[in-house]
Amino acid sequence: MRPRTKALVAAGSGIAVGLGGLALTALPAGADDDPVLPTIDAEQLVTSALEATPPAFDGVAEVSNELGLPAVPGADALDFESVRVFHDGAESARVQVERPTSELTFVKNADEAWAYDSQENSARHLTWDDADLAAAREHAEAQAAQHAEARGHAEARMADPSQAATELIEHLRPTSDIVVDGTARVADRAAYELVLTPKPSEKTLLREVTVAIDEQTRVPLRFDVYANGRSEPVLSLGFTEFQVGAQDAGLFEFTPPAGADVETTDAGDVAQAHGEHAGQAGKPGGPEKLTTVGDGWDAVLVGTVPADALGRDLAGSGADGGAAGSEGFLGGAGSAGGEQDVAGLLAQIGRPVSGEFGSGSYVRIAVGGAIVTDDGQFAAGAVPRQVLVDALDQQ
Repeated sequence: MRPRTKALVAAGSGIAVGLGGLALTALPAGADDDPVLPTIDAEQLVTSALEATPPAFDGVAEVSNELGLPAVPGADALDFESVRVFHDGAESARVQVERPTSELTFVKNADEAWAYDSQENSARHLTWDDADLAAAREHAEAQAAQHAEARGHAEARMADPSQAATELIEHLRPTSDIVVDGTARVADRAAYELVLTPKPSEKTLLREVTVAIDEQTRVPLRFDVYANGRSEPVLSLGFTEFQVGAQDAGLFEFTPPAGADVETTDAGDVAQAHGEHAGQAGKPGGPEKLTTVGDGWDAVLVGTVPADALGRDLAGSGADGGAAGSEGFLGGAGSAGGEQDVAGLLAQIGRPVSGEFGSGSYVRIAVGGAIVTDDGQFAAGAVPRQVLVDALDQQ
């Protein structure tokens, strides 16, 4: 049966990723009859999903986004049309994110990782050798994804439903009540419906997370996010096609196009720099070091917006530049001349807010929001405004 109610939370990094990563959900299971599967305990299902080794497979996923994100740089992080995902059954993976005018390609194998942006024709290349293999594995995906996020492409981390859903289950498990609520057919495969609801102590605006877990492979195929007071999901991510089978090894190698701007980094150097600069500011052009206040459903992501981003002009973000489903709070966000700096836009679409941290603007979306302070700090989460204020006051 279909779950009675559904919802979920996810946090991203950076202000736009913080906004965009508040919730993700998946597409409807389809018109096929729900499969009859052996009964399984919720904890057994969770454990098997977290411990499972994904088989070799390829799949196509789609997203439905009703978050109502404002037109600020990076807020298009969930603005993609489809995703193609490949796994080799070991440690290699390829994720191709199709956007309206570009494609992001993320490739990882035993020796290197790539993140390539076709619109900018630029690539980040991370390499390692046996001596720093452990450090490489710890930092490879994070560093490649950081390159993508710095350009407003958080899809590199969240576009693969199997990976994103697994991380969400692991993150929310300690603060959730968990049940198995029937079955579903997703991408023509039989799946259990796992439902996570926040414990009463959690201060969240979300109601539930539902994850469809493949009965045979235990790979998460889909997850849905529903907010309090809403009957439809605010965001959806799930496979529409999923085929288990050996993959061409060439998929997990990447050669950048001629003329591409390539930045190569050694994982050993990254790990060393990470240790030497722990606690210091992040790279120019990306969010400063991020911290999390709280955990589980009411976790708040806190960081600093780069100074150049706050003063950056937005070309063409007129009054119609806001995303659909914004519940009316984006009206008139753009400037008459078609250009506006980010700080000015935040002042228009946000509401004044203050606390021990100082003052700033609170931006609300369909499920949660973010505060951007006048001195460039931000806090984002699927929580009431006061929880964001409290998080900033603790810094």
